[in-house]
Amino acid sequence: MLAWLPIVRGEVYFRPRISEACMRNGRVALRIMVGLVGLALVSSAIAGPQSRRTRVTFSGPVRVPGVSLAAGTYYFSAPHITNRTIVRVEDENRRFVTQFMGIPDMTRSRNHDVILFGEQECGPAAIKSWFYPGSRIGVRFVYPAAEAELIAASCNEPVPETHEAKVEESQLESTTVYLMTPQKQEEPYKADALAATDQRDGNGFDAAH
Repeated sequence: MLAWLPIVRGEVYFRPRISEACMRNGRVALRIMVGLVGLALVSSAIAGPQSRRTRVTFSGPVRVPGVSLAAGTYYFSAPHITNRTIVRVEDENRRFVTQFMGIPDMTRSRNHDVILFGEQECGPAAIKSWFYPGSRIGVRFVYPAAEAELIAASCNEPVPETHEAKVEESQLESTTVYLMTPQKQEEPYKADALAATDQRDGNGFDAAH
């Protein structure tokens, strides 16, 4: 709609008049755009930490529950790290390798993102815990009974273990976790029983950047 302006020096001026409805629609559109941008920023911020995907390269073979990984680059991911979770391992080409049970590890300061059992190499190089880079919350791996017994005796420290050879996500809460001691005795799992040996952690790998 056009509005007439007073004649100035013999000239006639026109000024566009924006209707109130158009102004309202414009303000609504602006709010929607701002909201969408904000949502996108929030989604971007959440996606990284929640997925907990970590890329790590191993210079030699390492053991995770149920399988030995050859030297190379892998991706670790877990949807939940503050409760029982399933840890998924993929190779460098993002192909599925294995998955297994993990439990929260909210412990100490550390020297590496991926921590191995033992102050030095002991028996099979086995991963104890994995921490998302920059986070103090990690995932402690739960091993099948036979593997836990071997690692505990070789590395002289207790190992979380389960009687299940394979744990699915639907079984997480119902699966009983035990603690295998270096003396090959099975005890109820208690997180504080691991504190002393955790303080000696010094063997491991850092996430690849």
